[in-house]
Amino acid sequence: MNAAPGLARRLCALALLATSGGLLGSACADNESSLFIRMRMAEKSEEGRCNATCSPSEGFWTEDAVDAAFQGSHSAMLLVGNQIVQRGDSDVLRTETSRVQLYEAEVRVTDIEGNDVTPGYVVPITGTVDPGASSEPGYNCADVLLLDGATMDALRRQAAQRGNDVQVWATVVVRGRTLGGQEVETAEWTYPIRVCFGCTCVDTAPPECCENPAGEDCEEADDAEATCPGALGPVDCRALHTTCAEYLQSVPL
Repeated sequence: MNAAPGLARRLCALALLATSGGLLGSACADNESSLFIRMRMAEKSEEGRCNATCSPSEGFWTEDAVDAAFQGSHSAMLLVGNQIVQRGDSDVLRTETSRVQLYEAEVRVTDIEGNDVTPGYVVPITGTVDPGASSEPGYNCADVLLLDGATMDALRRQAAQRGNDVQVWATVVVRGRTLGGQEVETAEWTYPIRVCFGCTCVDTAPPECCENPAGEDCEEADDAEATCPGALGPVDCRALHTTCAEYLQSVPL
């Protein structure tokens, strides 16, 4: 006779547990605000190397420019933020589970009319983004391939045929996993890229110096700083050992 009330209580507890589990499950569901892409970091040339400081207070770019005659692909350093609240507590020996390990980025490249240039692709990335402190997110950088080889090939042909720049948009979604096992991803982040063909190549005078930089009447090439990805810098024909026109004719399209 007393078993029925006990069974009822246990069934009620199970129902409450299932309900709370559903609530917890929905609280842990993927959302597009926990992880986000803040901006494209401006890389600086320092001692012949390109570096970026991963902070929202540092410089950033609003557009990339690429000369497809000299690049087979194009990557960018993106600043990724983590807004998941901290869960670690040293007083009770509770480990931090809100750090996000980044593992992939999905990229889609479209023209200005919204047509896909090539099929979208997924690329592996690395990096760990710490949780923020107080109301400030945590940040770290991720090096993401914005234009893969197939996309660059297609844009190279278009720019060469048109004889002017091709404007495209790279739309990126970054995915990660918290140390607690929760899958998170960013909302779509769209960034403009301008692609040209041979617009950075510069012939020297006389033209013979392009093929023979050590010639008698040739000036020594200046030591130029490295041009970081996303910025257009001059390409001296003396580094190619041929004139710009001859080099561009040799580029497969």
